[in-house]
Amino acid sequence: MTTPDNAQNVIEIIQLALTPVFLIVGIGQLLNVVTNRVARIIDRARWLNNHNSHINQHNDSKTKELAILDKRLKFANWAITFLTGAAVIICLDIVLLIANGLINTDLAQAVLILFITSIASITGGLFSFFIEVSLATATLKVNLKQIR
Repeated sequence: MTTPDNAQNVIEIIQLALTPVFLIVGIGQLLNVVTNRVARIIDRARWLNNHNSHINQHNDSKTKELAILDKRLKFANWAITFLTGAAVIICLDIVLLIANGLINTDLAQAVLILFITSIASITGGLFSFFIEVSLATATLKVNLKQIR
């Protein structure tokens, strides 16, 4: 049986560990966006490769577009790596938060270091995502004649 003091301690530990869980949910949403962009990049690259093989021509614009798609894919993969790493680090942080509440050890410094590391990793992921989106919009071609 748990005493009221222990029950209150467990509730406080769960409340404290719950906050980083919402950060993991946000990272999951970002990962969903980035992986969808990766799928679109891969689809476009496959279409260009198939289109080039059917007409048997070396088209400079298609070669340039494939090179840009390759760069975009690299930055998107970096974003996925950073964001996934951040989620794993936050999971470790949650484990340390719970352990800190259950055992008589001061893990506050380790918790803080892991949290700062996870934020740095999220920053790297967002920066990589920003570069990928910037490359995509810089190479966007809109034909206004077809729209009108």
